[in-house]
Amino acid sequence: MELNIFMRELQSALIKRGIPEEIAAKQVSNFRRSFTEDDLSEIEAIQTNDEIEQLADNVSAAIIKKMKAARAAQAAQNAPQIKAVTPVQTSPDEENNKPAPKKEARPAPKKDTPKQPSKPASRPAPKQDVRDLFDDEADEYFEYSPESGTSAKGMILFWLGFFITLPLTVTILAGIFLVFAALFIGLAALVVAGCVLLAGLVAAGAVVSLVGIIFGITQLFSFVAAGIYEIGLGIMVAGAVLFVAVLIYNVSVRFFPWVISLVGTLMGFVYGKLKDLFLFIRRECYKL
Repeated sequence: MELNIFMRELQSALIKRGIPEEIAAKQVSNFRRSFTEDDLSEIEAIQTNDEIEQLADNVSAAIIKKMKAARAAQAAQNAPQIKAVTPVQTSPDEENNKPAPKKEARPAPKKDTPKQPSKPASRPAPKQDVRDLFDDEADEYFEYSPESGTSAKGMILFWLGFFITLPLTVTILAGIFLVFAALFIGLAALVVAGCVLLAGLVAAGAVVSLVGIIFGITQLFSFVAAGIYEIGLGIMVAGAVLFVAVLIYNVSVRFFPWVISLVGTLMGFVYGKLKDLFLFIRRECYKL
């Protein structure tokens, strides 16, 4: 899949999941700036939108989580400010003594209400703070982003094991490639054989039917019944050849290419999973 198509599909998938269009576009742009060569090759291997839908699910869940965290952080920041203002509102004492301020302090809770200010304080938070969270370094949702916590020991162990097992891995990859190559060659040979058979059948059927029809026409002048029989036989042969030719055409031109596309998709899936396994082992080894 091309990179621009992948970006467009990912952005539309995020918007479908309720993510604002500005945040979705900014997040996809951040992804694009953080892609490595492994990421681009992984995107090229994508054949369907299923992987994009899975990635969109993960990204949208992470974005919603950040939005909730931003609301909670904004509420926590605004709460102390409101509590600091409330003593000023609750101290309208005109004089210093006597219990008279107790009566005046009773209507004051209508203005104080320490539980109520948290709700209006949290409403404007997502529009301001959540957008600020998506800066140029927000690429932590991508599956193959470079790992930061790598160790020299893990890198040495990984590459040492990689080169030691390289003959085995090359043999396995070559075997898988040969299996798929044999499938492609076999299916292509069946397509060619079907086309050749179709051409031969049509040619033979046309000759037989034309000979029967022409011979029947010539027999009409001497023996009418035999002539009609020969003409009908030629038409029947033409109809049977046409029916078989349509079947061979659909199998050769439609069915076998469809099977070839399925085999190609399977090959991409297998090699994609092998690459996922390679990247997973590399990440785990780097953490050692």
